[in-house]
Amino acid sequence: MKKIILINPHPIGNVGEENVSVLNQMPVNLGYLKALTPDDWEVDIIDETQELAVDEKGENVCFDKTNVVLVGITSVSYQANRAYQIATACKKNGIPVIMGGVHATSYPEEAAQYVDSVVIREAVPIWEEIISDFENNELKPTYDGGLTPMETYKGLLPDRKFLTDKYKYRYSGIITTAGCPFSCEFCSVPQFQGRKYRERPIDDVLNELEAIKGQYRGLILTDENFYGHSKKSYERVRNLFKGMVDRKIYQNWFGFTSLNIYQDDETLEYMAKSGCVGVLIGIESINEDALKSMNKGVNLRITIEKYREAVANIRKHGLAVWGTMVFGNDNDTPDTFKDVVDFILDAKIDIMTCGLLCPFINTPLQKRLDDDNRLFRTNFPEDWIYYTSHHLTYVLSKLTLQEFIDGIEYVYNNIYSTDVIRKKFREAKDELNNLNAAMFAFRVNLDWQEVYKHLLENLRELQASGDYERAVERYESQKAKTNPDMADMKT
Repeated sequence: MKKIILINPHPIGNVGEENVSVLNQMPVNLGYLKALTPDDWEVDIIDETQELAVDEKGENVCFDKTNVVLVGITSVSYQANRAYQIATACKKNGIPVIMGGVHATSYPEEAAQYVDSVVIREAVPIWEEIISDFENNELKPTYDGGLTPMETYKGLLPDRKFLTDKYKYRYSGIITTAGCPFSCEFCSVPQFQGRKYRERPIDDVLNELEAIKGQYRGLILTDENFYGHSKKSYERVRNLFKGMVDRKIYQNWFGFTSLNIYQDDETLEYMAKSGCVGVLIGIESINEDALKSMNKGVNLRITIEKYREAVANIRKHGLAVWGTMVFGNDNDTPDTFKDVVDFILDAKIDIMTCGLLCPFINTPLQKRLDDDNRLFRTNFPEDWIYYTSHHLTYVLSKLTLQEFIDGIEYVYNNIYSTDVIRKKFREAKDELNNLNAAMFAFRVNLDWQEVYKHLLENLRELQASGDYERAVERYESQKAKTNPDMADMKT
């Protein structure tokens, strides 16, 4: 029987950067492709957060090559160079390679140099076509899967059992919506999932939830914003969670949404009853100018003054609030870090994950920084490894690197210290009146204590390398040539 191996790559040495252990979930996207592959194929999936597909040098495959006639790889940008290593090793063994995912969609010309076929956007709608073309020796160099109609998922279940049996995942994910109509400067979601907000039929979602009820410690709604962007969407998601309660599908779960959900008490109540332990919300900044520069319109409409009210109302329903904050915006100053810490503690945000602003490929942010000659991690594909929220890849605007490191360290000491995490857990137990939510927040905070420590180490290594100072010198030299009257950037 011919065999295909589907691979989720992971850069060697970066374990822990992008995979917080409490949320170490299965690659459901590959589970869908396995389910769609014809029955006369054998399918294996390799998740490199769990085991290697290729050795650490990227030279030799680690899997049994018997009957393997095709390899499929999915990749976001920070995984890209590792994906190319895997592809090169496979092709050296005469195994054709297909590559898809966010990075291949954003940079298909680069991916095409390493693989036999590139899939742009989503593979689910055309996977059977790709397999058929391969069987007929007619594999095309490029496929565009477009955007998967939500009706496609009706009756289509990813092969979670295979993945769970192989890797013992405690967490899984489920799709309920896709796409985002917003245009945040730093976000790559619209170019991959489209700007049209697509909603999966409620009964279809409920049937899948019922099929996996009780099988996982937790479930993640993988949508960028499960709540939506209109009154009709709000009503739909309210009916979804009401349906979970009516059908007694009680499941610990959390999802990603916008801050505007705080005004919908009825939906929040049904969320809590259905088993929700918390929501992840992109707060990003408490500076209005920073939000404007990011084009974070939904937060601006709510206004920063109402942030605390919003957090309090979500917590009132027993749900942990997981906020995200980014540092490195052009409006950040040495005072930003203390202001953020004071806000987090005063607002009683249960989990706050703070990262560095990252210029993901083909985003407006990446193009702006590139046009300004501020990017310094540009030796691609090797430097794709730095394109996460844990590395600085551009010259800062109002901060020296030392000021930036001092600020990041201040956040670590005041948000991620063990004493603070324990105190937040005690408060969450008392105030949320939801032990599952409090425990969830506690575990994520402990994991992010290590992740954030790694972020800080990355900055110190950057400083020690001298790469940042050299980047500043190049930037100032270029700036002086193009605009000698412009004031020097603070270094």
